[in-house]
Amino acid sequence: MPASSASLAPAPTITTHWPRITTLWLCGVLAAMQFSKVSFAFQALQAAYGATPAAMGWILSTVGMVGLVFGVTVGLVAPAIGYRRLLLAGMGLGAVLALLQSLAPPFPLLWLTRLFEGVSQLAVVVAAPTLVMQHSAPRHRSIAMGLWSTFVGVAFALTAAGGGWVLARFQLSGLLMLHAAGMAAMCVAVLGLVPADGARSQPWPALASLPQLHARIYSQWATALPGGCFFFYTASAIALLTFVPQHAGADRPWLAVLLPLVSIAGTFSAGWLGQSLVAPARLVRAAFAGVALAGLALGACLALGLAIAPVALLLLYLVGLAGGASFGLIPYLSPLPATQARATGAVAQLGNLGSTLGPPVFALATMALGSWGLVLPLLCFALLGCTLASVGTRRHQAALQKF
Repeated sequence: MPASSASLAPAPTITTHWPRITTLWLCGVLAAMQFSKVSFAFQALQAAYGATPAAMGWILSTVGMVGLVFGVTVGLVAPAIGYRRLLLAGMGLGAVLALLQSLAPPFPLLWLTRLFEGVSQLAVVVAAPTLVMQHSAPRHRSIAMGLWSTFVGVAFALTAAGGGWVLARFQLSGLLMLHAAGMAAMCVAVLGLVPADGARSQPWPALASLPQLHARIYSQWATALPGGCFFFYTASAIALLTFVPQHAGADRPWLAVLLPLVSIAGTFSAGWLGQSLVAPARLVRAAFAGVALAGLALGACLALGLAIAPVALLLLYLVGLAGGASFGLIPYLSPLPATQARATGAVAQLGNLGSTLGPPVFALATMALGSWGLVLPLLCFALLGCTLASVGTRRHQAALQKF
């Protein structure tokens, strides 16, 4: 690494402030609920607005589309804004928008609030993990990132567990108001627990330079590799959670509940494994290789008419492990907060791309090939993820040795 870059690295944190880490993680969980609340209340929203499924689909997907388009841009400007300021702006904006949604605005205004919720969500998922890395001691950094990487799964699990009770007693407005209150409460918690940003040391990037800066992010392994691996994770995970239970027969009801929890366990365990047993780069490769093998086993069970539940549980654990290890690559490849922020921006962008493209690919393959249509895309994504992790890590290390 060049000496000039090393000089910009922050002084290493000696101790990990776990209440602060937990607060930042909860901010991520509440930001992910901007997806899960609409997914869970999809039919209730459709009935309230008299909207078609296609129109409500746009309401659901708009938040992710913002991340897909502007993920890297927010990562580029985050150092100039300040990570705490960016996080507070995202949480505060999210609270206001959820409160507006609870007032049942007209459908076009509802869509507009979802558009700005995309901005809110993107601010949180760029700023919060960067702050997690800053406030974690080196011996705990992989564990902290393993915890962070569970935020989407935990949001969907909590919404599924408690959303029905809230809807039954407080209707749709109560669900949305509860989300607004949670966002506001965590905004206050950030004010109290997360230290203020220092003086702005990074200039705002010139607008004309943004295309060049985008290209630079995707030409450097430290910023591109985590997002590339995360793309192959999201392209597989959401589709598997959707389609695997459909092939489970009598096991479908309980398997549909257990698969997301097993995936969360895999994601969280990536932090512990990456901290104490194996480097994140090796863990990513091993996880994707395991996904490919488990995918072949799933195909064999489907072909032979065997119960798929045991293999499906192992598969989703390994998929979650690959996702958590992909996040663990960010501090592993660079200690610099600005580089980490750019990497989290690329993760947001490519993660949204994977979750957008993956389910249609699996759906089309299943329509054309039956049960093997579930296996073949999975094998392709897993093998490509393993190859990318191997090549990217090797070339990143070779580039560092030149300095």
